Amino acid sequence: MNKVRYTQIYLCVFLLCIIGALLNLHLPESYMIVGLAIAVTLLGLPHGALDFAVAKSLKLISSFNSALYFILVYTAISAFSIALWVGFPATSLGLFFCVSIYHFSTDWRNTMPRYARLGMASIIICGSSIMYSSTLLTLFTLLFLPAETANLIIQGMQIMFWIGIAAFAYFIVQLLKTHLTLDKLTLVECVALVVSSLTLTPLLHFALYFCLLHSPKHLNDVGEELQLSVSKAIILSLPFVALTIVLAAILFEFFGVNDVNVDLLRWIFIGLFGLTMSHMLLINLWHRSHR
Repeated sequence: MNKVRYTQIYLCVFLLCIIGALLNLHLPESYMIVGLAIAVTLLGLPHGALDFAVAKSLKLISSFNSALYFILVYTAISAFSIALWVGFPATSLGLFFCVSIYHFSTDWRNTMPRYARLGMASIIICGSSIMYSSTLLTLFTLLFLPAETANLIIQGMQIMFWIGIAAFAYFIVQLLKTHLTLDKLTLVECVALVVSSLTLTPLLHFALYFCLLHSPKHLNDVGEELQLSVSKAIILSLPFVALTIVLAAILFEFFGVNDVNVDLLRWIFIGLFGLTMSHMLLINLWHRSHR
């Protein structure tokens, strides 16, 4: 399945969500959190599970010892990042947003200049702060942030959203001036992401983008480079996904609180932060090697 199909699937699901919102069909927040946990585990985690294969393609792994060293370093970065969040949640959330904007911007590295890509990624990450600031405040306080600090971060997100809009609008103007064209499906995808960030709830917006666009695109890119089909790539990722579920269950047993939804929400985002730091560093090396 190519990238065009992934975009089409995303657009179809997005339209269904918009229709549901217009009909005032809203799932309880608890269902959304459980659904997000399942979606990230089954659809999101596999895109990072091929990092070992990516490391081999970069010749970071050539023997048992180098493989062991890679796993130790990769795990140490993730563990340090999670510990950083527990100790300094506000700093970590800000870092997470900056890293995510940079990382997600690579989804359009072959179709847009850097400023437009960063603008688009800023819209995806920060758009929910415009219409759902109170929802984000609740989410951020559940992630160990003081309310005052959470409000400051939300204000910063609102500024970043408008900067992203300005950057993307400038890109469109430049296209019109130079009579260049952007693939129509890519343009529709970008418009849908802007609308999604403003209209859908933060968790639903993030889940749709991360699971239906970002992860499949990355799987497709890595699969093409390593000459793997997407289905084989997913099969190779299953042990990693299973291990993640086991580790999450252990963490829940020792550190869980009475509210399952709070635990799920915390470990989804804090866990993603830890995995993203290791994953992003490796993928940045991979992209640089293909310039």
